[in-house]
Amino acid sequence: MILDEDGNVVIVAPDGSNPVPITDDAGETAIYRQPSFSPVSNIVVWSEINSEGSGLGWSDAQDVQESVPMASPPFFMFWSPDGNGIGVLHNSPLGTIDFELVDVGDVTSEVVAQGSPFYFSWSPDSSQVVAHVQGDLLGTIDLAGEGSDLGATASGYQAPHWIPGGIIHLAEEGLELREPGGGARILATVPGPVSFVANPQGTHVAVQSFVDEEEAPPGVDVALSETPSIPGNEVVVLDVTSGEMTRVLDSPSLGLFWSPNGESLLVLAPAAGPAEVDVLVWRDDDITEMSSIAPHPSLVADVLRFFDQYGQALQLWSPDSAAFALPGAIDEEPGIWVYLTAGGDTVDVADGSWVSWSGA
Repeated sequence: MILDEDGNVVIVAPDGSNPVPITDDAGETAIYRQPSFSPVSNIVVWSEINSEGSGLGWSDAQDVQESVPMASPPFFMFWSPDGNGIGVLHNSPLGTIDFELVDVGDVTSEVVAQGSPFYFSWSPDSSQVVAHVQGDLLGTIDLAGEGSDLGATASGYQAPHWIPGGIIHLAEEGLELREPGGGARILATVPGPVSFVANPQGTHVAVQSFVDEEEAPPGVDVALSETPSIPGNEVVVLDVTSGEMTRVLDSPSLGLFWSPNGESLLVLAPAAGPAEVDVLVWRDDDITEMSSIAPHPSLVADVLRFFDQYGQALQLWSPDSAAFALPGAIDEEPGIWVYLTAGGDTVDVADGSWVSWSGA
């Protein structure tokens, strides 16, 4: 799925063939943003602005289009794992952020919470979300809009992550896993603010902690400490069960994205070239360097600034974990580029500004 050069939502094959336009009026009467597939079906959703206002639109496999109006254009959409609902963030007329839950089957939506900033993660059973709001509030919100306070959380992170084993967030003591039975354990201590994304299976979490270079303490070897310590300004992968820590990159990244099988980690790192990122893939303790890219401004502004949130919601990887796609320019040639993890040429499959792979 892409936004093509005209700004329309188009489904294309992985090699760029068989384009199927979903919309055809971009730039004339409508603006579309951030299209994505349902994780379990061929339903496509997008943010839209048209002559009637703004809202969320979607199309099913039979090309039946539906939409729900909203107070302002959605700037983040996150499907529930079962594909029945979508959590949406958009600006509120009151000057804060609305969290709106959309029921795809009933074609209804309801604002159930507000706050700024607002980050959230779906429960694995799709029955509720955990939300990190206004820096120091952590709680759950169910599909009826009923909330529950989870107690203290720290402000030095953005998005919590709900994995099968519980909720990962930042506590005062460090990176914490709140388990389903009510218990909690510290996965690692951290020297400063953190960004983290767990793999879909919830077995490993990629973490980076940001500190002043002159104040960054060395990481503590897990063999010498019961609780590992995340080193400053590095990317590490932490085993959620054993606490084993593996260094991935000796500097901070700009974005971390797990493959669906949970075995490969896409790392976007600062590059030597102006406005470029180095594209790296970590797997089995090895780093593979791919073609560097100058990412499209939409990827920079919308995704990389909030990659710990988009790393849960945006599917840059193919369902079989054999490839991923990025919008941008390679050697000054703009396009939607498909990278194959097994090697081979990086392929320009279309012109456009946004890409999201099907989840099913």
